Amino acid sequence: MATGILDPEAAFAALAGGDGSVDRYRLFDRLREELPVFHSEAIDAWVLTRYEDVFAVLEDEERFWTLTEGRGAPVYGRTLLQWRGREHNKKAGPVLRRIRSPRAFSEGLDEVVREVTTEVADRLPMGEPVDFKSTYAMWMPLLVITRLLDIDEGTRFRDWYHAIAQGGVSSIARPGLRDAAFTALAQLRALLEPIVEARREHPGADVVSDLATARYDGEPLALDEIVATVAFLLTAGVETTERALTSLFRYLALNPETWEQVRARRADRTFLLSLSAEALRCFSPVQGLTRAAHVDVTVGDVTLQAGDRVLVSLSSANRDPHVFDDPERFDPERWLDNAERQFVAGGKVLPFGAGRHHCAGSRLAATEMVHAIREFCDRVAWVEPAGDLPVAEGLLLNSPPSLPVILHPA
Repeated sequence: MATGILDPEAAFAALAGGDGSVDRYRLFDRLREELPVFHSEAIDAWVLTRYEDVFAVLEDEERFWTLTEGRGAPVYGRTLLQWRGREHNKKAGPVLRRIRSPRAFSEGLDEVVREVTTEVADRLPMGEPVDFKSTYAMWMPLLVITRLLDIDEGTRFRDWYHAIAQGGVSSIARPGLRDAAFTALAQLRALLEPIVEARREHPGADVVSDLATARYDGEPLALDEIVATVAFLLTAGVETTERALTSLFRYLALNPETWEQVRARRADRTFLLSLSAEALRCFSPVQGLTRAAHVDVTVGDVTLQAGDRVLVSLSSANRDPHVFDDPERFDPERWLDNAERQFVAGGKVLPFGAGRHHCAGSRLAATEMVHAIREFCDRVAWVEPAGDLPVAEGLLLNSPPSLPVILHPA
């Protein structure tokens, strides 16, 4: 039994309120044992911590719907996560062809990611303090998205996507974050409106052009839907990779033996995929996802009412000992037998949701992480912490706020 936490519900409320002294993983151990389903007044939602319950909710899109409004919901409205059936197939198709299909990777997406990663890695300063997160982990996936959109606005996108992401899932604990998110969304819309109009007339080979020329029931997609989809790509397409890489390299900077193992095997794609999947399991960048019960439904021995908000804890599920052997141990080789599978809907690790709405960008994230690790290791012999390294923070979007290190060249 997890010890040292006298009142797990109060401890969760403190964690939701930003109390960094709460050991979330010991808390989740206790909750899985004693309160696997409980209602948190702090976030006004039911919290689920066992793997089987988390997976069941994520997979069941008939009884559990993605939130569309209010605290915990995306600020950009309906997009890939909310579209269903024929609407999903028609409207999501242009995006999925660009970022998920095997053909996209074979016809150039893998090379785009490699080129961007090489450009960012070549600019890494050596022998002086540098923030790994803002210099490398953030810029690489952000610039990949700008290439896919064919919009060279990385600096402005950087400011907007953090606000938009925080105003979504994280607002279930901090509703005030939504104001800044709506402001950023309005600024993104103002940037995109003339670009969309221009690409309706003169489309190119990019995601915005695909959306601008797509039609549903004979009508073009509304500007708001295109803006929502771009906002979704910016948040989902950058947050996971940025946060996972930052947490992983914090671990590597503090564990030289593992760093040497990774560097020695950087040419082994299967090993790098296994390493990436294990980083996503142990250091879940998205710690939880929100849903709403569409009908009355029983989870465990608790009945949820239609309309109730639900928070499924991915970070707790990813350390459930009934599913993962020795779940507290970081094992880069844990997924060698099925590393590729962890980045599709059939995977055991849960960083990308489950079921039909398994994250469309999961394969892109895998490709980004593999290239990011390999290119970094090609250039850096060892990573020296520049003082005490910040610990991860954030209830639902979680990673160290920065990673100050000194890079020593290979």
